[in-house]
Amino acid sequence: MKTKIKNYIKTWENRCYTDGIPDEAPKRLEHLNKVPSYRLICMTILKNDCQLKILGFNRPKCNAYNELKKIELIDRGVLKKDLQLKLLI
Repeated sequence: MKTKIKNYIKTWENRCYTDGIPDEAPKRLEHLNKVPSYRLICMTILKNDCQLKILGFNRPKCNAYNELKKIELIDRGVLKKDLQLKLLI
């Protein structure tokens, strides 16, 4: 979680916030993940959001999801049974 937050700050600083990200920004823009702020970072920590969904990160997909998706594609005829599905993560 610590490294993801550091990456979040670095990414926004590289984009356009060279002086550092602001403490707060308009709530509507924060909600749309258009603007970074330390208020969002604090909210993720207070809400114990380990996967940082509030900051815009996605949940990692588990192996069971990949297997079910493979079965679904085989049933729909998109994928042949003998081929293996390779997902880039």
